[in-house]
Amino acid sequence: MRRSLPPLHTSQLYRLLFWVHWRGFLAWLRTARRESPLLIFVLAGLMVGYIGIGYWLFSAGLDYLYHFPIVGGLLSQRILFLIFAFFFVMLVFSNLIIGYTTLFRNRETAWFLSLPIPHYAVYRWKFAEAAGISSWALVFLSAPLMIAYGRVHEVGFAFYPEVILAYIPFVIIPALLGSWINLFLVRVLGRPSVRRLLLFAAAGAVLLIGYGMKPVSDAMGLEQQNSITLDQLLHHTRLSTSPYLPSSWLASSILAWSDGLAPQGVFFFLLLLSNAMMGLVVGFEVFGRCFYGSWVAALSSRAERFHRRAESRKSRGWRRSFLEHMARAASPLSQPIAALILKDIRLFWRDPAQWTQFMIFFGLLCIYVLNLRNVTYSFQSPFWETIISYLNLAASALTLSTLTTRFVFPQFSLEGRRIWILGLSPIGLQKVLLQKFWMSCIVSLLVTAGLMVASSLMLHLPWGKVAFFVAAIALMAAALSGLAAGLGALFPNFKEENPSKIVSGFGGTLCLVISFIYVAVYVALCAAPDVRRAASIDVSLPDCIPYGAAVLLSLGILLFPLVSAWKRVKRLEI
Repeated sequence: MRRSLPPLHTSQLYRLLFWVHWRGFLAWLRTARRESPLLIFVLAGLMVGYIGIGYWLFSAGLDYLYHFPIVGGLLSQRILFLIFAFFFVMLVFSNLIIGYTTLFRNRETAWFLSLPIPHYAVYRWKFAEAAGISSWALVFLSAPLMIAYGRVHEVGFAFYPEVILAYIPFVIIPALLGSWINLFLVRVLGRPSVRRLLLFAAAGAVLLIGYGMKPVSDAMGLEQQNSITLDQLLHHTRLSTSPYLPSSWLASSILAWSDGLAPQGVFFFLLLLSNAMMGLVVGFEVFGRCFYGSWVAALSSRAERFHRRAESRKSRGWRRSFLEHMARAASPLSQPIAALILKDIRLFWRDPAQWTQFMIFFGLLCIYVLNLRNVTYSFQSPFWETIISYLNLAASALTLSTLTTRFVFPQFSLEGRRIWILGLSPIGLQKVLLQKFWMSCIVSLLVTAGLMVASSLMLHLPWGKVAFFVAAIALMAAALSGLAAGLGALFPNFKEENPSKIVSGFGGTLCLVISFIYVAVYVALCAAPDVRRAASIDVSLPDCIPYGAAVLLSLGILLFPLVSAWKRVKRLEI
């Protein structure tokens, strides 16, 4: 009789899983270095370039603020509080979205739960995995900021290890909050009535905010400009300094260490650490034991929904849904393409991690447009009108680049290991690539063109300028959609089902960086003629030259990745 193997202790299991992930990373690094050394070179160059350029920009801005007369120190401190408050909110959303996919939509999690492993041990490992994926960007993005902050304040070398040490409990707290919210929502959102209620509540909140916030009139703008004070400027930032926010504790510890107040910095660090450790105890011992019930509830709610739909169709007869009617209307153009579009929309709507991110994204856009009423009173000169209008174009373009990178880039990879079925079909992978490009181009154009029209009207721009900005954002929508769709096919990851992990890879990072560089250059070219006239700069340069350069740049960003991806997917069919 064969003897059964002794069960693994939890610590041994974690060491084994960590070893497997580490060996997998080393194998990927060796393969990339051997087969594609350019990939490693480009990735290292992007990281070094971001840190260098970011350090230069943050250093110039912080140095200007710090040496600003009277209020420079207060402004630099308040900006630090705002930055970490923003990081904290983004970390909660990031852990909420990635944690849902990692805990409840992951095949590895289901496989772990079928093994003789305690359920809470699986929850702890997946919690750490989701926290790591969600939080690594914080360290990378804030590295040039902290280096520049230390140089401006002339701190010692010990300041930087202290900041890194304080980051650890800071990222644990939003990871715990996101995980707890997930365990609660998967039980509540499984009921259709609750989901409909939340959707109606969100739509009602947006309508109420839109109704309550009206554009600022000229008289109100003049009154605000005459009576504005420093206290009014900082009034809306007081929430970020609340003593109940973990981001406030982190900012306070960094400020104390930079000023040489070590005991005060240690106090706020210990405040962070104690709350993070208490949260881990509660999360692992209480919520960890509720994980299996939430996982079962998530699976059973989907099964119940499909069963209810099937029973409804049996009783009422088969009826086409709204999406099926739309696909049928588009069938005369291309029936296979209409079927692919219907499939992509259904997969998107069936994944809560996807449509939840899109709803958050859309909500932030609404908040941005509604808050433009607060800058209209700055239009006291043609120069500032030009600057603010092109800054609005830049903000809309950055929003568009984020939209395409997050939702368009992983579309080709999400076909997964079933990609060979599309390759053998009469339509072929090349038309699949074009379908994803056109679909993303149309959707992103509808979203960003509406955003541009609403924001331009909120800024009281003339209709000629509104049409110019809509045309500019339409060209960028096509270029960025082509870039995301093309790079998504050039750097596919058919083994991964989590879109967030696909975007976090090399291809997604490259797409985001190229998008940001393209947006910066494109907006600068479009703004050059108007800024020259508004600032009375005497440069004899025809307007057609920067506009033509912007069009050529957009065509290059659009065509080069798509043509390269067209050739690659043709080889995949072979």
